[in-house]
Amino acid sequence: MDSALLTVLSNIYSHQQIAHDEATLREYGLALNGSITPPTAIVWPETEEQLIATVIGANEHGFEVHPVAQGRNWGYGTAQGTQPHQVIINLNRLSQVLEINEDHAYVRVQPGITQFQLYQALVDSNSSLQLDITAAGSHTSIVGNILERGFGHTDYSDRFGSVLSMRVLLPTGEVITTGMGMFKTSKAEHLYPYGIGPVLNGLFSQSNLGVVLEMTIALQPKPEYQTTVMVMCKNESDAPDMVATIADLKLKGVITSGVHTVSMTRAVGELAAKAAGAWVLTTSLAGPKAIVKARYKYFKQAIKRNIPHARVFMMDDFRWQFLCKLNQYLKSPALSGLQLVIDLKKGIPSDDAIKTLLDHREATSEMKTSEFPACFRWICAVSSFSKTEIKEMLSICHQVFQKYGYEERYSMTNVNERAVVMIANIRFGKSEEEIAKARDFHKELDNALLSAGFCPYRSGSGMFDAIKPYIDNTNLELLNTLKSALDPNHILSPGKYWLDGYSESNGSKLKIGKSSTNKVTSAEPTLSNTI
Repeated sequence: MDSALLTVLSNIYSHQQIAHDEATLREYGLALNGSITPPTAIVWPETEEQLIATVIGANEHGFEVHPVAQGRNWGYGTAQGTQPHQVIINLNRLSQVLEINEDHAYVRVQPGITQFQLYQALVDSNSSLQLDITAAGSHTSIVGNILERGFGHTDYSDRFGSVLSMRVLLPTGEVITTGMGMFKTSKAEHLYPYGIGPVLNGLFSQSNLGVVLEMTIALQPKPEYQTTVMVMCKNESDAPDMVATIADLKLKGVITSGVHTVSMTRAVGELAAKAAGAWVLTTSLAGPKAIVKARYKYFKQAIKRNIPHARVFMMDDFRWQFLCKLNQYLKSPALSGLQLVIDLKKGIPSDDAIKTLLDHREATSEMKTSEFPACFRWICAVSSFSKTEIKEMLSICHQVFQKYGYEERYSMTNVNERAVVMIANIRFGKSEEEIAKARDFHKELDNALLSAGFCPYRSGSGMFDAIKPYIDNTNLELLNTLKSALDPNHILSPGKYWLDGYSESNGSKLKIGKSSTNKVTSAEPTLSNTI
């Protein structure tokens, strides 16, 4: 590392808060897809003042920074920067729960808090609130996933939609508060996300326009009654009917939670050959018991009407406890998978899904990237709930999966009343040849889906350039005008989601704010056979 940069960082951090040894740089440069983007250093701020000083130092001394909440953005770059030689800022030591507000059903948290840390804080305070979580693991970030617009499992599954306010560090070193926090004094500071005038929250989601210092998240009060609902379908061709039926039930208000239709290969991994069915749907119903029972009855009738051979189950607390007692004698391993589903619907984090994704029973969300037993990639696309379009999307995927010889693993989530997000994944070896093959597969499938109008809902380090040609230049021009206005020296993750501050029409720097360095184009990640 350059001695001048080390001096700047050493004036802000203690020796224990800075790393630039080869092993740590390699770990942070490595993504689960096998690519490497080496950083210059990693720092761990323990106070907001240190983080602010780092951003100010980057402006004054001309180095780039890339913040990560935990550095566990599995399948989308992990902790990788957007360009080589950046300073990675790991926020995992800024992990406090600042407030649990029972009356108004929200929490205020710092950016480094994990799913398990927040869950445990709610348990320790005997809270009446429950989390909405993802299956990414106990030690993954709450705030990081929300900013990437990940979705969950409960009635609050639109996780970014649950953000009530944020305190944000701008790339210039200034701090703002969104929502009603824009006022010097507001009784609704943490309650009304829109504030007045333009809504700012969205600027800091999937972007490089600021670093979130604090987030207020609405939480669901624990319901009077909750039941997990599962549907098993035996035919591969049943998926479009399942997704369309769920969309209709969502439009009618029968289902209000996240609904996931998952291929059996994705749900149970290597055990899929022994499973009775091709797809499994999971959702939850929550509220007053009489209303939940009525909704379940309507739900079951709709499923049986549209997919007659489907098997519908419900699992409330009473049934689950009885089944667990019975299993003391039966000792069925199937219950561990069912436990994961039930926990997800109740906001209880677990690492079990990672074990299935990687077909590795020892995998955890605390593992280093280099310790994972295999490489891994996500492929995602958004569709309507139209049966025709779902069939077309799966057909496109099937052809490319068959061409490259990967096992097909899918989930399809009715993220709202109208849209469906498909997520597929592949697991592959760590050799240079296998990494290159997976990269070619991802590029071909991405292009095939985008060309047909099935566009991704998120992306990650080393993946942005493949999507950019499909985005309207007018949108890109606006985004880069904003980037140049808010980050005139281009110090914060330049190139993330195409925001680099340069004109799409001629490649020149947009003339806003201070002077900047020359444009850096996104390089193809290097491959390694020593992962």
